Amino acid sequence: MTAMQDQSLIGDGQFEQPLKRVVFESGMLLGVEATSSEQDYHRRRLVRHQYWLHGYGTVSGLVVSLEADEPENADQHILTKLMVSPGVGIDGLGREVSSYEPYCINLKDWLEAHSDKDRIWQVGNGGFDGSDNSLWLKVVFRYQEQPSGLQPVMATKINAGTDPVQPSRLKDCILLELIPEKPLFADPAFAPWGPPAYLDRLQAGHAHGQAPADPAAALNPDEKTYLTAHADADGLLNLNAAMLHALGTGKNALDMLAKETEAAQTLLARIRIQLDPDRKVVSNPQRMQINNLLRPFVATPQQLLSLHRSVAP
Repeated sequence: MTAMQDQSLIGDGQFEQPLKRVVFESGMLLGVEATSSEQDYHRRRLVRHQYWLHGYGTVSGLVVSLEADEPENADQHILTKLMVSPGVGIDGLGREVSSYEPYCINLKDWLEAHSDKDRIWQVGNGGFDGSDNSLWLKVVFRYQEQPSGLQPVMATKINAGTDPVQPSRLKDCILLELIPEKPLFADPAFAPWGPPAYLDRLQAGHAHGQAPADPAAALNPDEKTYLTAHADADGLLNLNAAMLHALGTGKNALDMLAKETEAAQTLLARIRIQLDPDRKVVSNPQRMQINNLLRPFVATPQQLLSLHRSVAP
């Protein structure tokens, strides 16, 4: 992975920065930087729209499944393929991803290459669950730029070599990653329809078995009186009251996006692998379970309309 491929993370994760667009005037000299700024303005504006108004998760497809021949028994170490079907989604920074072909990873080779790594067996942050002698993996996706179309360019440094080239295009791609992680099911971040990143501070109490933050705590007296008098049955006014202070009031209100890479990773599925008594990882579909419904989803207006029609009296 090149530095250029992750360049978009630097700008896309900085939600606190105001957007700037190019001003065109007759006689003004504009160069490559101005053209890049113009493109960056429009794509980051779309990213923020999707992040704040739609959230993140799967829109359609991206189903994780296993493909393997029928094993003779549960202890046979065989070729097992992890498949991700075509689909559309929005990653944790609001970037749209789409895939129109299936992706595959040789899970047998991956397990053989990583089974001796400390990251898998690390207590607390790893994927090993000693309570039932199992290994947990998660499949995540995020947007990824892929340089393509190399073309000759002018050398910008002395002795930079003959015929320097640079990519003339950046393709919108999807990056799939397999990460060992034991799920903490008491944490709302691991629940279906998980809260967007900017609501994490409202849910902080749940991770420690406490009640969620009181939405009225930061309201002034008049607002509290109004909330008490007009609290609706479905809790929408309570949610609106919570949203007022969801980002805090300090300069670092969006510090949860400090680690852009982790913020962009969006869950697709969790895989549980039952280990043998000697804690050996066996690549065998009979020992593996996949749950695709633990992922967050993004509901489209068409889906909500269809749901409304199906439950309407």
